Amino acid sequence: MTYLFLLLINYMSGMPLHAIHVSVCDIDYDVKKQQLEISHRIFLDDLEVTLSSWSGEPVDVMNPSDPKELSRMIGRYLDEKTSYTLNGKLATAKYLGSEMEEAVMYCYQVITNVKKIKKLKVRNTALIESFGDQSNVVHIKIQEVSKSLKLNASEIWGEIVIE
Repeated sequence: MTYLFLLLINYMSGMPLHAIHVSVCDIDYDVKKQQLEISHRIFLDDLEVTLSSWSGEPVDVMNPSDPKELSRMIGRYLDEKTSYTLNGKLATAKYLGSEMEEAVMYCYQVITNVKKIKKLKVRNTALIESFGDQSNVVHIKIQEVSKSLKLNASEIWGEIVIE
């Protein structure tokens, strides 16, 4: 009976129920613009739970009272939970903003002035503090090289080397 009640609340809230905790990050190198374009896809309900805990105050991701403040909060959170090392040097990702689509928040970052990539290290600890089974899948595409990484609580860094 409790399960049916939770399903009803979930249906009424408009958020789908999902049994796994996963985010997906796509990193693409734009040779012409010399930049890494980064997008994160995060389930809205997971993001809401995590931002509320992280900020210490209730956060309504689907209907924020101040959308600009929510965007700034997401940016600060991603700045804290992700980092990128290019060719052995820490690179700064700039948060560009986010947009909601169905049950997912798309969050965007960019790293500019990237002339050549020999090695890219990625750290992603997003949502891990809220969900012990959280996996952060990272898809990296640099010219003809594609690689996927699965990061989690026991493996927060991943690396791709371009020969």
